[in-house]
Amino acid sequence: MGHSGSSGPSGHSGHWFRPVRLALVLVAGVALVAGCSNGPAPKAAPKPAPKAPTTTSSTGVPDTGAGLWSKAVPLAPRANLSVVSCAAVGLCLAASTTGQSYRMSNGSVSSIGPVGSAPSPQGASYLTCTAAAFCVAVPNLNQVVQYDGTAWTAPVTIDAAMGFESVACVGTTWCVAIDGEGNSFVYDGGSWSGNVGAWGAANQISCVSPSFCVAVEGGTSVWDGSSWTQPGNNDNQGQLNSVSCASVSFCMAVDSAGDALTWNGTAFSAPAPVAAEPALAGTDASGLTGVSCPTPTFCRAVDSIGRVFGFNGTTWSKGTLIDNGHALSSVSCPSVSYCVAVDRSGNAFVSAAAAGAANS
Repeated sequence: MGHSGSSGPSGHSGHWFRPVRLALVLVAGVALVAGCSNGPAPKAAPKPAPKAPTTTSSTGVPDTGAGLWSKAVPLAPRANLSVVSCAAVGLCLAASTTGQSYRMSNGSVSSIGPVGSAPSPQGASYLTCTAAAFCVAVPNLNQVVQYDGTAWTAPVTIDAAMGFESVACVGTTWCVAIDGEGNSFVYDGGSWSGNVGAWGAANQISCVSPSFCVAVEGGTSVWDGSSWTQPGNNDNQGQLNSVSCASVSFCMAVDSAGDALTWNGTAFSAPAPVAAEPALAGTDASGLTGVSCPTPTFCRAVDSIGRVFGFNGTTWSKGTLIDNGHALSSVSCPSVSYCVAVDRSGNAFVSAAAAGAANS
């Protein structure tokens, strides 16, 4: 037998016709295939439909929910961080329940020492930053200190104050602080006033201008530039832990029951559930511990079991777990492109507009 796979004569005389016949068969097959190629092309597999965005904000910009967040950024091992305040993108100060403070600047972390002297701060939201070289803290009793971009200044004593708990500023020339007895004091860029009155202690204050602030704790109280309103009984579900105002017609407050209340310029809404989904296995029900809203269509809220929630102007997203096993305590968003959250274990978490920046 000849070698059917050979490309030339097999070398066996009398059997030369077998390769020729095979070649003819191959040529005929090629011609048949070529003739068939003139017919309609086979249909391509249908492409999958593009996925729709999960939610859309009221401005029409697709929203991904709670955003992309970094891994834990250690600030101080096992420190119970209670507050973070970002003056700008990439520049934040955080502080612990014992009065120790830390600076985050474009990825670098440093300790900047104690905020004032002993005893430890009485409130959680005792620190606020509005510029790279201007932060104000009310660390304890009747003391007020400022951070000038390098270090904390010597404390200023306000004799009439009885245990400061919270502070908020507008720019670098106006601040208001409230003590545990409900007294409030105003800074005018040079000095602090005497007591201008309030209706009770405040877990947090948020100010849009010197003539509009909101303070929350057992209720909500509004500052109109000269006095505070009597706290409204807006929430019988839990204690109000945090508030953030983006304008005089939009504020968001969150409570210990996992609910949020929205200010529309006239009044607060009834509490609406945000962290109402089932608690993670082995945990108690969630309480919202902090909220930050740079605009009316962008808020981030954090809870006591390590989740972040996003608000797009209409609805809240489901919780995104970024800190499993730890409690997030505060969040600050100086813009819609940058947020920082801190926990009670000494860690910070960063969310940036670019996924690479958030996950670095």
